[in-house]
Amino acid sequence: MDNFSGKFKSGKNQIPAINRDASLLTRLLPIVIIGCDQVLDKKGQLYFRLLCRLVDKSFDEYSTAKEYIEQEIETGNKLEYRFSIINHLENCINAINRAARTLKSSIEGENKLLEYMSKGSLETLKKCDASTIRNRVEHIDEDIQKGKFRGQLFLDVDNNYEKICINYRCVTFRDLVSIIENYHKAVLEICNNLPNR
Repeated sequence: MDNFSGKFKSGKNQIPAINRDASLLTRLLPIVIIGCDQVLDKKGQLYFRLLCRLVDKSFDEYSTAKEYIEQEIETGNKLEYRFSIINHLENCINAINRAARTLKSSIEGENKLLEYMSKGSLETLKKCDASTIRNRVEHIDEDIQKGKFRGQLFLDVDNNYEKICINYRCVTFRDLVSIIENYHKAVLEICNNLPNR
């Protein structure tokens, strides 16, 4: 999905927005209250609830970072906004990576959660990976200690506002948006496939 349709006054690409109609948590609450998730075993219920929260968190953190980036571009003031951008992008990448690990645990464990997700969605999610960026954020101290550190100390946005990088490992905004959207769609599929009671 290509969300880079507009340009800022400076000629730089706009930061893509994540497409979703509503949060997963707003869908989760009625499911839990009515008991629609009772078809899942205990582990499946826990994985499902965790996935809803983490995917929503990645959306929220990305959206906040996007707002700060747009303010930075409009004002040209990197000093005022950059550290907030970095913090929110780190949180976003951490949350979506935790969602990926939760899904992996669900696949490896014995539970019924994946019965409510299509094989196509599962295959798509297996291709979604933000772990190399997340790992460099979490282990930058090891890179410094081992003399493998190059570039900037923090996760940061490139000068063209097209990608997020740390220690020369990068993910484009388009790819990050696609990963979050794919997780949202897959978890939404679970929500929609649970039986209504």
